[in-house]
Amino acid sequence: MITIWQLLNYLHKLVFSLLFLFAYSEAILQNQGTIPLPGQGIIQNKGLTAGMGFGTISRTGCKNLLTWNVQGNYFYNSYISAGPSIKFLGGNLDSDNNLVNQRYSGNLKFIHTQEKYAVFIGPVLSFDNTNLSTLRNEFSHIGEFRETQNDIECKEIFEKTGSSVGYHIGTGFLLAPNLGLTFGHSFDWMLKGIYTVSLSTSIAYNLREHFEKLVENTKNSWLSLEYLISPNQSKSNINSLILGIVLGF
Repeated sequence: MITIWQLLNYLHKLVFSLLFLFAYSEAILQNQGTIPLPGQGIIQNKGLTAGMGFGTISRTGCKNLLTWNVQGNYFYNSYISAGPSIKFLGGNLDSDNNLVNQRYSGNLKFIHTQEKYAVFIGPVLSFDNTNLSTLRNEFSHIGEFRETQNDIECKEIFEKTGSSVGYHIGTGFLLAPNLGLTFGHSFDWMLKGIYTVSLSTSIAYNLREHFEKLVENTKNSWLSLEYLISPNQSKSNINSLILGIVLGF
């Protein structure tokens, strides 16, 4: 039988263990180089990070589209961060159709950091526009999937998304002080009743130590090349190749 005294003693040890773990993570980040994360992200003990990526997105049987995204994250400490992002894609689908689409997201990360690697998990909320009446209509018709007559095969995969809730998880490894490798996974459940899954991997290089201006004006500076794939159950996969940079302040 566990007494009140034993329970309090256990809780006391648990609190001290958690404090030691958080302090250890902070010390790692202060004494070691930072660690890259998927999606033009990095680990910091505190402060703001800003990332940008530019590349192509393709699907078998469809023309390549251009895509670029920007994102920001604020690190309250080394184990919690949050921030917004926006992703654009566009281009000619064929001789008669073109597409311009943007997607806004907000995310939260819970992070665990060690000397050579970091892992995170957190929720993501996304939507395709900022029109409140359109968003309200989506939330009032959850699970309803409505097609329009002008949908075409290459266009529908990007335009039939809408608002979504989901999660993202990922990890980053330091292969060398200035070289890192990342792996990521995300899941989005659309209010229209469909879902998307994506997997990513990237290689990242630390630029900061090679440029005096970056040393003077940033805490971190990483360049990355990322490959993403979104498996599709009934159609061909969607592939992206993104060249990105992230700065920490």
